[in-house]
Amino acid sequence: MAKINLLPWRQELKKQRQQEFIAINAAVALSAAAIIMFFHIVFSSQLSEQEERKAYIQSEIATLDGQIKQIDELQTRKDELLARMKVIQDLQGRRPVIVRVFDELARAVPNKVYLISVVRKEDIFTIEGYAESNTQVSTFLRNLNASVWFKNPVLSKVEASDEQAKKNDKKAIADKKNNRFALTVALEAPEPVKEDETGVKKTNKEASK
Repeated sequence: MAKINLLPWRQELKKQRQQEFIAINAAVALSAAAIIMFFHIVFSSQLSEQEERKAYIQSEIATLDGQIKQIDELQTRKDELLARMKVIQDLQGRRPVIVRVFDELARAVPNKVYLISVVRKEDIFTIEGYAESNTQVSTFLRNLNASVWFKNPVLSKVEASDEQAKKNDKKAIADKKNNRFALTVALEAPEPVKEDETGVKKTNKEASK
């Protein structure tokens, strides 16, 4: 006798397939959630590491900025000290200059020329005096120009002195001082001095002669 299944097998099969579909969907959803959670953890860890690196770099930059500031301050102090040392060296180097200048000026003054005023403003000398003739004034200018301690002598005036001017000027005591002159001359920048064989200090120009 043939067996007949009277149960609703189609509904059971459909229900079973629905359960399997739901199970598969649930498994897929759980897998996706797990994957998403995994990548979230990985990315969060990487982001945290990046933040830590960024904070470390910023800290190092701040440290370097502080060191650079200290270096700038040290450089500024160094420049100030070098400037002071240069001023001191210049002062020490110029000590004998004024003595040499007046010695050279005395050597440059020819006979029959009498100086009454020597005024210095920075490196410019204004010189006034009397001479018997214009020839002595020209000689004086040539001597100054030939000196290693002076340069660019310029004659500003030459005039015949009258009797009243001679009376007002105590230094003009001789009637034969007929020409009063005024000139300006620049001080030659002093060069490093060195001693010659006799122990006398000279400029390089003087030593080369």
